[in-house]
Amino acid sequence: MARQDVKERHGTKDISLPTGCRWMPELRMQWRKHNKGMYKDGHERADVQLHLHAKYLPKWYAYEPRMRHWDFETGEESVPYGPWPRDYEAPPRPRPVVAWFHDESTFAQHDRRQSQWVHEDASPLPLPKGEGASTMVADFVSADYGWLRGKSEGDATRLLLKVGKNRDGYFQNENVLEHVHKAMDILKRDYPEEDHLFIFDNAPTHTKRAPGELSALKMPKGIPKAGTNWGVEVPMRDDEGGIVHAANGKPRKTKIRMRDAKFADGTAQPLYFPEGHPRAGIFKGMAVILEERGFAFAHDLRAQCGKNFKCLNLLAGTQGVPACCCRRLLYNQPDFAGVRSLLENECEARGFDTLFLPKFHPELNPIEQCWGRAKLKYRVNPPTPTEAEVEGNVIAALDSVTLSLIRKYCVRSQRFTDAYHKGLSTEIAVWAGKKYHGHRVVPNTVLNMFDEAHGIVAATKK
Repeated sequence: MARQDVKERHGTKDISLPTGCRWMPELRMQWRKHNKGMYKDGHERADVQLHLHAKYLPKWYAYEPRMRHWDFETGEESVPYGPWPRDYEAPPRPRPVVAWFHDESTFAQHDRRQSQWVHEDASPLPLPKGEGASTMVADFVSADYGWLRGKSEGDATRLLLKVGKNRDGYFQNENVLEHVHKAMDILKRDYPEEDHLFIFDNAPTHTKRAPGELSALKMPKGIPKAGTNWGVEVPMRDDEGGIVHAANGKPRKTKIRMRDAKFADGTAQPLYFPEGHPRAGIFKGMAVILEERGFAFAHDLRAQCGKNFKCLNLLAGTQGVPACCCRRLLYNQPDFAGVRSLLENECEARGFDTLFLPKFHPELNPIEQCWGRAKLKYRVNPPTPTEAEVEGNVIAALDSVTLSLIRKYCVRSQRFTDAYHKGLSTEIAVWAGKKYHGHRVVPNTVLNMFDEAHGIVAATKK
């Protein structure tokens, strides 16, 4: 209203700040902090979108017809095990699938609400410095059963860890494997009539590969100098399998050879020079490995982009995108990119399937909302001066997340899944999720509805 062109167009004069403030409610505007929305950083990155549409969505929809569907309002089963494709109509019906979402979250000792009712004469209270001790929680959740629990009293997968160097340590890949084995034990014993799908995020602790598996992350570009060699560093172990530690308490390291790669035709490609070669047993280096695959220009490429391997296009060397560095080109080769994680191998060995969420897509994981709800409850507790009280508050907060709430969160996540499956952008998916908050899927006409709601006229209608 204060802009000169606006005043000239409408023949108005300057208005005072109080007058402008009084008019804002008439325009349905509020003065408040801007609510946090969904993070966009990395959401539309090419490699992330490739994982979403080439891996996550196809596998999810391969299982989805065998999943139970839940009503958003009542929390009751709306369509038993279905809708069923025509091939499934004849008995016996396939076994139902239960999708179990996994995640970890941290509760800080001094994390409390910052907004509250305070008497006008109250003085500021002294606050503890820092967040205090942290308690990490790891668990599984599903729309069918809620938190993963066995049928025996106290049999559950909930794991609480006092995070810190001089406490319980940190949640590593070994802990993830132990955790999923406990989940599989419970499901094998108490829920044998169903198939179970574990869904994890793309954290390094989940996607870690076995020692010696193919990985381009730490390879040198050239052949190591005389008297040296390159190998995969792994912890040194004693005769009983325990990790050997140095005097400073850190694990001792030893080097092992990385396993052979594979050419496009499936034949083995050794990564170390063979017997009879002047440098027999020595690592070839990325440039030689790539040249053997037909990339004659590999020696002209840099080893990697920047100190932290930050390539401008993470699909470089694939889909017609020019190669930018040796590491990215090798990293994206099918045999390197297709290595299965330890987690996948452990689950498959026991008859369970796994699925990894695309990076930067927490809206697809309903357990994220479970953590948010639990922390809403946790933050209203009185201050806890001692660490001993923290665990009880964390457990009570987690138990306040009921099965009906979990089912609502799962329906919301499935709405986003359906929106991305229909090719909607992040912005439209968020809009559709709010407009159809009680639905598991969004209508096929949602694009036209979005355009109409935002005053966008299609070119064909002009």
